[in-house]
Amino acid sequence: MRAFHRFIITTTTLLLAVDAYAAAQTTVIFVACPIYRDTDSGRKSGCWLADDPASQIRYDVSAAPMKPLLGKKILVEGEANDDSNACGGVPLRPLRTSVLDEVCEPVMIPAEGFTGRRFAVPPDAQRPTWEPRQLPPPPYVTTDFHIFFNHNSDFLVYQHAEIVMEKVLLYAQASHAREVQVIGYAATQPFFVSGQQFAESNSLARSRAEAVRLSLDRLGINSSQLKVSWSTRAQPVESALVPTPTASLRRVTIRVVPGVAK
Repeated sequence: MRAFHRFIITTTTLLLAVDAYAAAQTTVIFVACPIYRDTDSGRKSGCWLADDPASQIRYDVSAAPMKPLLGKKILVEGEANDDSNACGGVPLRPLRTSVLDEVCEPVMIPAEGFTGRRFAVPPDAQRPTWEPRQLPPPPYVTTDFHIFFNHNSDFLVYQHAEIVMEKVLLYAQASHAREVQVIGYAATQPFFVSGQQFAESNSLARSRAEAVRLSLDRLGINSSQLKVSWSTRAQPVESALVPTPTASLRRVTIRVVPGVAK
């Protein structure tokens, strides 16, 4: 009987662990006032946190490409996972945080025993311009590259947009691109989060496309190769950089059409 009880307890514990792991894999979307945790692990080791008002769960939103601003609410779109907790919240990755116009109380809290994360240069960070680049090898086929944006923004996020555009440039050079299509999109269909409605204006599709076109032109892609268009009828795309289908609608797609097939 005692062994049976141990089996029941062990099985229950296992099921709870499985349920907890499954719950930690869910996608979360909410609006919150960001919290900054000041840690003492060196430069840029502080943590950004956000409390989901519906579940009361505290999430770690430090991994966002664009950091929050104290005193401004944020739209949080992320995928929870079971990474180690260094900040005092469930880590979200992939993750987007969009700064909203709505103000809130600035909140800073001490380390409270949480170490934060020591800053390290991301492995995919753009290398200095003086370092030689290697062109991608063949075969060369029509290929899409995506640049994603925060809600209601046409700002090209640092260490995201320029990395993608450099890949476009190198692929266009290697494939002797016949055409580089720049297609801007906006998430114009309303959706509701934390009791608020969100929808982007039609004009964002164009302004995003124009921002990318200008940057590619400055990088050296011939203006005669660039074909710019925009649409408010975007279809979602799968990417490890965005956590939700809606977040993938806020993008510019760059399609490189090779001039050679090897």
